[in-house]
Amino acid sequence: MNSSPTNLDTISAISTPPGSGAIAIVRISGPLAFEIACKIFSSSQDALLPVNLRGNSHKAMHGFILQPQTQICVDDVVLIPYKDPASYTGEDLVEINCHGSPVIAREILELILSLGARLARPGEFTQRAYLSGKMDLTQAEAVMDLIQAKTKSQSRQAQAALSGQIGSKISNVRSDLVELLTRITAGIDFPEEVGEVSLDDLERIVVDSKVRLTSLAQTMRAGRFLREGLRVSIVGQPNVGKSSLLNQFLKFERAIVTEIPGTTRDSIEELVELAGVPVLLVDTAGIRNTQDRVEQIGIDRTVASIEQADLVLFMIDGSKQFDHIDKKIESMISEKPFIMVKNKLDLGDAKNKLPEDAIDQISISAKSGDGMDQLGDCLSRFVFSGSQDKGASVNERQGELCLKALQSLVLLEQAVSDDFPQDCLATDLKEAIIALSQACGTEVSEEVITQVFARFCIGK
Repeated sequence: MNSSPTNLDTISAISTPPGSGAIAIVRISGPLAFEIACKIFSSSQDALLPVNLRGNSHKAMHGFILQPQTQICVDDVVLIPYKDPASYTGEDLVEINCHGSPVIAREILELILSLGARLARPGEFTQRAYLSGKMDLTQAEAVMDLIQAKTKSQSRQAQAALSGQIGSKISNVRSDLVELLTRITAGIDFPEEVGEVSLDDLERIVVDSKVRLTSLAQTMRAGRFLREGLRVSIVGQPNVGKSSLLNQFLKFERAIVTEIPGTTRDSIEELVELAGVPVLLVDTAGIRNTQDRVEQIGIDRTVASIEQADLVLFMIDGSKQFDHIDKKIESMISEKPFIMVKNKLDLGDAKNKLPEDAIDQISISAKSGDGMDQLGDCLSRFVFSGSQDKGASVNERQGELCLKALQSLVLLEQAVSDDFPQDCLATDLKEAIIALSQACGTEVSEEVITQVFARFCIGK
């Protein structure tokens, strides 16, 4: 359960990335934030003069940071005070915008720490925001996703979650189940006062909740790929165009391309953005029967790349017959989802009968770039398959808890079907509610909170 962060230490940290820049931001949050800031901030460069921070909340104030004992000026700054509870953390909060020298930022931080604050732990500012009720746990997790975003899709997904889209959907389902549980519990605990409780709408509420939770859980897969990236291995015989395909994706010649089979003898990895998804492309050594020891090592690495891949692009020369080596490759990738990529169709189409278990099939020319847009669409369909919503998506923790709640609702339906007593129905409902409470952070253990915020950087 959320608890108010009262009587907490005053914390401070540098909130901007390490290194030099135009500005750096030093944050202070907690009961002593304004008092400490007043001891080092002045409108005068020559002496510490009294300042009214509490009366100027949310107003940028130009001034100077001075050493309290010597009155030596450390830097010319802009300070912004935020009076509780109207701050990011829900506490008194001060942000000092100084010049971006790491030396200056560290000196200001050291002054603050010497006056009674302690160094903030990773994610502690956001953790206090969560504990103050400024955001739920799904929004707090979205803060970290937003900081780590490397593509527009990642950023927009994180912004959607930060706006409360995920938390509100989970909370709405939870509220409906809580209302249902309240009625059942009242009928069990106070049968004479309440009388027989009507549960005519139980089936409707449970079915509707299952539909909404299923929709949320289905976004988990796409969310994982958007957050962590999609690992794609390009696999095929030598000289089918794997390196040319990699170069087409990258828009420059990263891999050496020749007509000599076996040119690529090691796996080449490059990160690209395709359809808004970060994709790690792996160009692998061509698979064939060979006595060349070095080439065989490359093929062994191709096998390892297949095992690590989320998706395989099985590339063939579309102008040639699908032969025994292609069938060998097909058996090697049988445990992985794969897309058939028919290349070199500018040289003719052999009209091969291709594997039926491919999730998609596309014809391209890696030399000219024809078909690359369609291949990108294939990758996008794979990422978002099963998901009806390309907006905010649940992360693995949230998704697993939604699935746990779904399982409890399935058990509830079975209990109703078997005409179990209402206290059994209440037990299954409670299990579903607990799972959803953990998902949005209404009720969650200290261990989970620690794990969530341990991923954060210091200063956020």
